Amino acid sequence: MLASLRMTGAIALAYRLFYDGILSRLPEPTAVALGQATLKALPLDRLSIFRLDEPRLATTLGGVPLPNPLVLAAMYYDARILRRAMGLGFGAVTAKSITVGPRPGHPRPNLVRVRTAAGPGLVNCNGFQNPGLEAFRATLAELPHRVPLIVSIAGESVDDYVTLVKALAPHADLVEFNISSPNTRLVYEWSTRPAQLRDLLRVVAEASPKPLIVKLSPDFADVNEREIIPAAIDAGVRVVNYGNTRRVDEPRLSQKAGGLSGPELFPATLANVRRTRERFPGTLEIIATGGVDSPAKAIALLDAGARAVGYFTGFITRGPILARRILERLARR
Repeated sequence: MLASLRMTGAIALAYRLFYDGILSRLPEPTAVALGQATLKALPLDRLSIFRLDEPRLATTLGGVPLPNPLVLAAMYYDARILRRAMGLGFGAVTAKSITVGPRPGHPRPNLVRVRTAAGPGLVNCNGFQNPGLEAFRATLAELPHRVPLIVSIAGESVDDYVTLVKALAPHADLVEFNISSPNTRLVYEWSTRPAQLRDLLRVVAEASPKPLIVKLSPDFADVNEREIIPAAIDAGVRVVNYGNTRRVDEPRLSQKAGGLSGPELFPATLANVRRTRERFPGTLEIIATGGVDSPAKAIALLDAGARAVGYFTGFITRGPILARRILERLARR
């Protein structure tokens, strides 16, 4: 174990130098294209160094068995990348939010880096760029589930969500119900209409053959705990993902605002998990997402009552070895 810790630590340091010295200096579109091309081309998922098979770390999410409590948060919809990601140490992988029709997303610049006292982060206004339901469903049919697949869906009406869940749930292990992205107004505003959301959750839960996850916004903490989580529980939903990016003004983006991700979110994520666990101590399961870029942060969220921990920005800024480092720390406990 000691030799493994040294090796993963050395890989983590090398990646950090690579990120700080090269990736973070490239224009954002170039860095994104390079990263995605690397994930598609290099068989990193065949290297055991990125995984840790430890039965003691197994858990469940909505009744679905996971080999460990780490979840790659939603950002990729390319099946080749999802296939690779399933071999990089995660207990589950989330496909990027899919809409009924294809969406080109917001024009560039739609992603910028930020440097905060807490560490490197990102602000995006991608606007749900995705190939749409029919094209994505065709790719899912060919995707093996090396670990459970969570499919995220986003709609602007009840009919949208029902259509998406009926079409995509058969190809997923769980379905994430996105009502919280700050980059698309009508989706984000579901959190401002809790009475309508209650009815929506009930209809979609009845239509879904797979367990649902409600993805909450950190921008609506009071509403989440006072109205949205109780509405989800009433609809039979037992898993929430707390949370999404935080809306911030960002003049460099084409929309002049976007969703902040990265370590600056971590204190709020930890506080949200603690408060939600205290208020809903029963069967509610929490995926804690926001600001995780180290083993210590992941462990703090699990200790606070999260069932699983999700991250994406940490995957970019700390590299694919981060999952193995977290799992090693958990195994030592």
